[in-house]
Amino acid sequence: MTINHLAHFIRTMINGGCVKAILLLCTLICGCMGNKPVQFGAVADVQYGNKPTVGLRHYAKSLPGLEHCVSDFNQNELAFVIQLGDFIDGGPNAAAELRTLKGVYDQLTMPHYHVLGNHDFSGIDRTSTMDTLGLRRGYYRFDLRGWRFIVLDTQDVALQGGWAKDSPQYQAAVQILDALKVAGAPNAQNYNGGLSDEQLAWLEAELAEADRQKEAVIVFGHLPLAPIGEKHTLWNAPAVMSLLEKYDCVKAYFSGHDHRGGYTRHNGIHYVTLEAMVNAADKDGAWATITLSEKQITIKGLGAVTSRTLLLDK
Repeated sequence: MTINHLAHFIRTMINGGCVKAILLLCTLICGCMGNKPVQFGAVADVQYGNKPTVGLRHYAKSLPGLEHCVSDFNQNELAFVIQLGDFIDGGPNAAAELRTLKGVYDQLTMPHYHVLGNHDFSGIDRTSTMDTLGLRRGYYRFDLRGWRFIVLDTQDVALQGGWAKDSPQYQAAVQILDALKVAGAPNAQNYNGGLSDEQLAWLEAELAEADRQKEAVIVFGHLPLAPIGEKHTLWNAPAVMSLLEKYDCVKAYFSGHDHRGGYTRHNGIHYVTLEAMVNAADKDGAWATITLSEKQITIKGLGAVTSRTLLLDK
């Protein structure tokens, strides 16, 4: 039945006095729409820079790579698109390159969101990056069809987070990194970061509310959380994983940062790292369309991104 046919049917029912029937029909239609799978696009580590290729990183080619990605996404009926951080590589031209890349990204015809990565603050301060991307805060949430989408700022406490060196965030990062180095932690790396106590409290409140409202939750962040012990992971990954796994509403965590990509399942949650655009920009690129349904998450990888079917059993 087309929309026009449905409209004609509704008018006929109303004119015939069948108000109760039409109200029931509308209720059924709304219920079906609410249960419709959510499909969105994701791309990680575009890491554009107007400079020569270094090793496997094709910085300049990431710009046409993103253009191809945007064109592909616009040909699909996606609810939204999200880029998972390290939008630019950074350096002396970071501010101009960020504006250039955002101009391409803004050609998307559906809502589109940003995750902050460590390279997004290389050669540019936090305020400038946030202003260019239109972000009021690095962590936030949005809702759609019974799903709650939570975006984390994994450079909230970091050396590479755009913070001034005399800021509390930078000073806390120095102390955390020093302690991790003393402990011999593999993720004691300058390019990683952590969530502040304030952000952790906000996250728990969001998860508790989603649990009460029986919403399913997808979480996004630049730094991976798993596997524990891997060098690219968030400094306080164990604490964040424990928090996520405390709530049955959390279904998956999507990240970038580790250009190889990866997948881990831990205590019922799927931890997915998407392969980097910058490493595949000389070939077919790297992005994905992701479909969320009641029973599974389907990742359709394009280019270098691995396709996966992830079952939801909690």
